[in-house]
Parts: sequence; C-alpha cells; structure tokens
Amino acid sequence: MMVYLINYSEARTYPLWKVFCSGVPLYRGRADSIINPGTVSGHVHKVMGGNHFSAGVKNQSELELYEVTKSASCTTCSIHTVDNSNYWHPDLYYRWPNGTFSLVPNGGLTVYYIARTGINGGPQHANPNWQPFPKGLRMVAGNPFRRHFNQSIVEHHAISFVCLTDFGMPSAPETNGFQTDRYFCKNGFRMQVFFPMCWNNKTLDSPDHRSHMAYPTSYNGGDCPPSHPVRLPGIFYEAFYSVDQFPHGQGTQPFVLSSGDPTGYGFHGDFVNAWDTDVLKAVLADDSCNAENTNNGNNPERCLPLKSFVKARVDDDCELARPIPLTENIGMVAPIDRLPGCNPITYSNAAMCSQGAEPSSMNNEGTFHIQSKITGGYLTFDSATERVFANGSTINPTYRQVWGNGWAPRIQGRTVRNVEINKHLTMQDTLKVKGVVIDAWEIFSFEKQVDSEYVAIKNSRYGKYLKVEADFTISGQATSITDACLFKLVTPNGGFVPEGIRLADLQ
Repeated sequence: MMVYLINYSEARTYPLWKVFCSGVPLYRGRADSIINPGTVSGHVHKVMGGNHFSAGVKNQSELELYEVTKSASCTTCSIHTVDNSNYWHPDLYYRWPNGTFSLVPNGGLTVYYIARTGINGGPQHANPNWQPFPKGLRMVAGNPFRRHFNQSIVEHHAISFVCLTDFGMPSAPETNGFQTDRYFCKNGFRMQVFFPMCWNNKTLDSPDHRSHMAYPTSYNGGDCPPSHPVRLPGIFYEAFYSVDQFPHGQGTQPFVLSSGDPTGYGFHGDFVNAWDTDVLKAVLADDSCNAENTNNGNNPERCLPLKSFVKARVDDDCELARPIPLTENIGMVAPIDRLPGCNPITYSNAAMCSQGAEPSSMNNEGTFHIQSKITGGYLTFDSATERVFANGSTINPTYRQVWGNGWAPRIQGRTVRNVEINKHLTMQDTLKVKGVVIDAWEIFSFEKQVDSEYVAIKNSRYGKYLKVEADFTISGQATSITDACLFKLVTPNGGFVPEGIRLADLQ
C-alpha cells in the first residue's frame, strides 16, 4: 500500500510538495517536547527542523510552544522562514550478535505534504475544503508499544518500510514491518509513517497526543469522519538510514528501534507545527502547488507561494539555538551494552517502563570531566574565544565542563567533544573547541601513566603533549611529561535534559 501508487480520479490536481531535511540531524538523543516535556524522554529520537527544538517546558501551552518553535532562526530542512516545524521519530540501532548496539548512520528525512480529497463522487471529493494547520497543533502518528499488524485497522497501514536494494529504488516490496531479515539494503533503508489528516476542530493536542486527530477512510485518503470534520494537509515521513555497513538480509532481523522494537510495527512520528498560517493557506489554494506542477512534490519552488522560501540547497550548519547537553552515551562512537533508557527488546506485550524517563536511567559511560593535576580544575571553555581553560569548577560543574568521545572518525587516536555545544577539541595556538570537521589538529591519544590515575594527552598534529600554562590556557608543545601535562578523567554524576525554551526567553 504505497502512498504514491493509490489511484485517485483527478489524482494530479491535489496540492503536493516535499520538504527535504538534512543528513545531519538537528539533534539525536532523549528529548521529546510532546510526550516528555521538561525532562528526559523514554527513548532516543532523531530530530529535524527549526532550531528552537528543545526538551520542552512542563505545562507549556500549545500556543506558546507554537510561537517558540515558529521563531526559530534557521531550519535543517529545505523551506526556510515559513516552516520552522519540528519533525522527529525513534532512532534506529543495529544489534550485534554479542548483544551490543550501534546507532545507525542517518540518511536524512523527506517530508511529504499531500492534501488528499474525499471518496470519489462524494461531497468531500468535490469540495475537500483543505485548511492550514491551526496554530499550536502537535501530534503523534503510530504507537511505540505496538508489536503486531492487523490488516483491518487503518492506522496500522500508516507504518511501512522499504529496503532500497539497488540504485536507490525499492526493488524489495514495501512491508508493514521490518524486512531486513530477507533483503540486503545496499542503498539504504527507508522507514515511513503517514500522519492522520482529520482534525476534531476542538483541541490542539490530546492526552494520548493522537485522539484529536483521525485517519480518513484510508490511511492516506478518503472521507474524514464526522467526529473529525476538518481536513488538514496529510504528512508523510520517509526516514532514511545507511545500513549497508551492517550485516543483514541473512535470515535474522538485526535492527531495532530505540524504543526496543525489533518488529518495526512500533515505528512512529512526532510533529510540532510551526508553519506560517497565511502562507500555508495560500499554498492549499494555489493551482501552481498541485502535484502535476510540482513534479509530484520534487520541485516545491514551482509552487508560487513557496518559491521565495525554498533553499537552493539543504544546509548542514543550522544548530540548536539552545544546546541540549548530552552526557548520555547513545552509541554513536562505539557499541553500547543496552539501549538508552529502559527499553528491553520485546516482540510482544511491550509496556511503558517508568524508569525510562528518569535521569537515573542515563548511561554516562563515555563522558567525563578532564581534571588538571596541577590546577585541580576541570577543563572548560570561553564561548567568545573558544579557548579551553583548566580552571573549571569541580563544585556543581555545568555541562561546559563535561567532555565525551567524539563523533568524528578516529584515526590513530580519538576525538573529544564538549557535551554542551557538541564541538570538538582542536590544538591551534592554544587548545580550543571547534566544529565537526576533523583533521590532525583534532586527533589526540591518551597515554595512561604507570601506577597512576592520570593520563598525558598527545596531539596528533604536533606529536607533543598538552600542557597547562600559568594563565590556565593549554598549550600543545610539551616534549616531556610534567605535572602540568597530567589529567584525570572523572565520570560525571547523573545526567539530565534541561528544560526548554519559554517565550519570555526570546523577548
């Protein structure tokens, strides 16, 4: 049941455009402003869209979240200014034969906006009366605890998967559960979810984050029920992953969602609306935005109301306006022993684990304070100069004093990132922090000292040791190891996701 194979009469007259999101996610970690606002979420998500995404604020109204999200200064997706919405879904892990897990590399996200009509010949076909998303709308499609498929339940058809076996085309059939036991996805694995498009015209959210929305007769078209009479644009996610480096397609299914789901039936998507309402209303009314003119959505710039807002390219340099510190080891660098949170692998009868959304469930392995032997202080940095100093407080330290294994490839050493801003250490004139582009200046080796808890840190570029200077800056030209060159790695206590952005913070 592929969305683009359904045959409607006048099928090419409905509005259709695509939003293409970067292969570099805005955020990967345990934050979810819909389900777990103001705290850590139950499982790891991959997030795209406007840079005002955050962990959310407890009891924040839907309209305040809309205003906060809409005021983002950039987006990781292809339509700027008028669409700062956030799109997210559970992340994908590979389960190795020894029971450890690796986070699968991201391949980007494509979001389809499809304004479907009602049943052919009926009043909702002749007059679909599409409406823009109301300000403050947010919703979830799918259920992370589902582990079965029922042919007779419409919403079960909204979840599907495609193994791209050759040249990016789905030569393997589309299925409603994982298919990676039978096929090798050489050119990627695509996870798909279609959101409900019928709104109850009453509430912007609901306790289960689903009931205020409903699917039409079919999961991707047909008549809206009387209980949910307002027809909104349909949203369809295609989440891509690069899985060719992981053995699969050999009779066993090795992939698992971050929620502990090895079946795929529990895949789901989250959406926080941050569209400009007037622009979206114009898109739905303008014939230039129909499927035929936009090349089935592939050329959204042909839609005149969107033309001036479509990026020439999807840029990778949009970063969170307020960084979400990540002390938790989510498996980006090396395999981890368990899925982050409380997410045991379940093939049936999945249930919420109350400990999963607690800070105590965070695994801080792989993160550390770097404490100077000579000063006793933790390494920290100045945001204006990006210089690193060895005078950070050891009493109630902030995330600025927490470091972790880098996410860049390691060549004859390791990279080290700061968890507050997710930038790496680099050895320039002094030790600094920088972005994710890695060369020899960002590669370090940690030499454990004999009969000591300390390490000496050598930079790959110069082949010399880091040394704390009198002004607490750190040079990289020491040829012999003294106390000024010794550091201790201290495991942080606990971890948390800080509260998100309030409207007052932006004024």
